[in-house]
Amino acid sequence: MTGRAGKYTAFLRISFAQARRARGELYGRVVFFVVILGVFSSLWTAVAEAGMPLAVEPRAMVWYLAITEWIVLSAPPMHFDIQEAVRRGDIVCQLGRPVSWVGAVFAEGLGLLIARAPLLFATACLCAAIFTGWVPPLRVLMVVAPLGIAACALVMALWIGIGLLAFWLGDVGPVSWVWQKLMFVFGGLLMPIDLYPAFVRGIAPFTPFPTVLSRPASLLLHENGGEAAALVLSLAGWGTVTAVTLAFLFRRAAAALTVNGG
Repeated sequence: MTGRAGKYTAFLRISFAQARRARGELYGRVVFFVVILGVFSSLWTAVAEAGMPLAVEPRAMVWYLAITEWIVLSAPPMHFDIQEAVRRGDIVCQLGRPVSWVGAVFAEGLGLLIARAPLLFATACLCAAIFTGWVPPLRVLMVVAPLGIAACALVMALWIGIGLLAFWLGDVGPVSWVWQKLMFVFGGLLMPIDLYPAFVRGIAPFTPFPTVLSRPASLLLHENGGEAAALVLSLAGWGTVTAVTLAFLFRRAAAALTVNGG
């Protein structure tokens, strides 16, 4: 068991080292992050100054967006890498390794996540603090950080599921586009789900999206130990469902594997 875990750790370490060397993409995400927070900080401040009612203070909305964007930008979009591996036929060679192929892909994604998430979290907190002049209690941030990392890992696993559809579809671009928009709407990327229309609030709980975006960020808006505990259970539940789904999809794909390309 230890030897198997060591193999996945090796995938993680190699991916982490590669991500550390490829700093251009990471710095680009940091710049994009700063721009997004700056724009929305100015927008919500202008809305408040105009006298329009806001259910949440503008400074809290900036911090909320900082956390949701941190999760989205930190989670590696593994689906396109999987798509290319299927198209080139590389997957055939990789299946012969004495490890789970899906597990290896997930470990590689974790390496990328570990390389990205700390810097992006620091960027989120620093920019939100500068733009709002306010910092949530440290104890709240210490709860949000690990739960946010878990949410990033779940988002990445969901992207892996989208990537596995390449065995049947070839091009997962349209599916990923639709999935991303659904995540932004039902996940509450820009504002908490509580502020959305009733039909969105009714559908969202039946999807994993609030668990990975709105609920971790909402911990900043109201301190509630019960909500944090419920989020842990929700992450574990959706994580289990996702793992079972990934295993099922890969078994079906491997059983009917056809090589497209080289």
